[in-house]
Amino acid sequence: TNGAPDPSQLDSLVERVVPMLSQQTAATLRRNRLSAEQESAVVELLRRKGWEQQSSAPISALDGILRRHFMHKTKFATKTRPQEVDIACGLGKTVVLAMECKVTNDETNSVKRINDVLKKASAWHAHWGSFVQTAALLQGVIAIKDVERLLEARVHVFWSHDLARFDSWIDGQTGT
Repeated sequence: TNGAPDPSQLDSLVERVVPMLSQQTAATLRRNRLSAEQESAVVELLRRKGWEQQSSAPISALDGILRRHFMHKTKFATKTRPQEVDIACGLGKTVVLAMECKVTNDETNSVKRINDVLKKASAWHAHWGSFVQTAALLQGVIAIKDVERLLEARVHVFWSHDLARFDSWIDGQTGT
């Protein structure tokens, strides 16, 4: 009918929609909490290694972040508009690592997260060339094809459960 729904139709709608919304809300909250934990783990690792945290400020020149220094939640200039980065690390010789921390709940969700990393990596590379390297710290269910897409785009891939690999890699980049 074209009239307003009757009370039983409204009850039926609520019974169907509320569980779906609750499930999505819970998944988003979980993903955000895990992403914050990822970022904290990287920050703590860098601090233990003696890295200094700089106050977050937009990076518009490569000397804006010093060797063995990092910023948490800052923005990198691009040709169009600045792109936020979870953690920026000064590797030295005017090379900066832009690390994105991504948690996914399922393979479908991972496409969105990986596309976000690829979009940012492309924008940074177009603006800075090889002076900005991009990394993704991943956790959760991610399709192998999405990991391959990152690697093909020259994004360094690390996993939350194996931060020791990132630890070794960053030592190799800074000569420590």
